[in-house]
Amino acid sequence: MILKMVMDVSNELPSSDFDRLVGVEAHVEKMKSMICLESDDVKIVGIWGPPGIGKTTIARALYNKVSCNFQLKYYKESLDVKYKWWIPPSLTDEISLKRRLEYEIRSGVLDHRGMKIPDLLEAEERLKHQRVLLILDGVPGNELEALEGLIQGLRFGSKVIVTNENLDSLRDNWINPNQIYKVAFPLSEEAQQIFSYSAFGQSSPPRGYLEHAVEVTKLIARFPLGLKVLGSALRGKSEQEWKTARGRLKRYSDDNDIKKAIRYASDGLSEKHKTLLKSIVKLIRYQRQSVNNVILSLAEKDWDVEKGIQTLADLALISISSEGVLTIHHLVENVLEHPHPWRISEAERVSDVQELIKIIKEESLSNEKL
Repeated sequence: MILKMVMDVSNELPSSDFDRLVGVEAHVEKMKSMICLESDDVKIVGIWGPPGIGKTTIARALYNKVSCNFQLKYYKESLDVKYKWWIPPSLTDEISLKRRLEYEIRSGVLDHRGMKIPDLLEAEERLKHQRVLLILDGVPGNELEALEGLIQGLRFGSKVIVTNENLDSLRDNWINPNQIYKVAFPLSEEAQQIFSYSAFGQSSPPRGYLEHAVEVTKLIARFPLGLKVLGSALRGKSEQEWKTARGRLKRYSDDNDIKKAIRYASDGLSEKHKTLLKSIVKLIRYQRQSVNNVILSLAEKDWDVEKGIQTLADLALISISSEGVLTIHHLVENVLEHPHPWRISEAERVSDVQELIKIIKEESLSNEKL
């Protein structure tokens, strides 16, 4: 059951089917061109963009699409960066970081994860004499610097793709500025499709909801993460709830656009789901955790943890990595750590009703004029 759930809620791990990953196939084709897939040249390419723009989705889709062309491949997710900030630095940190990362990459590429590599020199030689695909997703600048020697030693048409939201981290670490793919916002039509798939399970809104969908998405920028979170939060809601959503989003004036969507979704959770989400954040804050461990740790609570995790994943508030590690986007954590000054109360519900009445009156006047 747990294994099935892990597969179900692995948050949009791309396969060869791009139907619901709107615009991703175009990104993948551009990346294939940049890395010169058929060439024997070694290519090191960066993927840059703000948080929530879809860098990881593109990197995962590219990996799934082209990894069959390589003898060795490894997708490194930077899952433990935030778990190291509280460890006091030492004089040997730089050396130990370099050794740890090189060992991780070699063991990952050779598929020896969790096992001792029989011969480190042999592993190093294999990397130098075979075609390698290496994706470093969200790896910070100090880790990129530590991996420079290993990466510069790759040969035979090997390709390295690095994602980062800090453009300087890419430029300062052996990545040519001309080899950095800047992820653009989706076009308006694509943004509507991303939102519609999350809200309605189809590429466009059903009859009667088109205007609501257009109006709601106007209130947030075209970040794929925000569109997915907001669409998922509105899935199955009545027309009246869609109308009041506009008023609530407008009141999150202190947040940027993507945080508005996340806050709307988290504020709309039941108390049990809010408690579960906060419990998950506490569990994974200082130590990476598999979804299995999270379920076992919280199983004694009075809620159905598996269904709860499924719900939070469906809302795109949490995700599960390709290795079954439960993760939360740092924007979601930030919203949870900094609650909005107002809370949904009886007064808020009254305000929502007033907002709905205002909208209905405006629509009635508009219809009379017609």
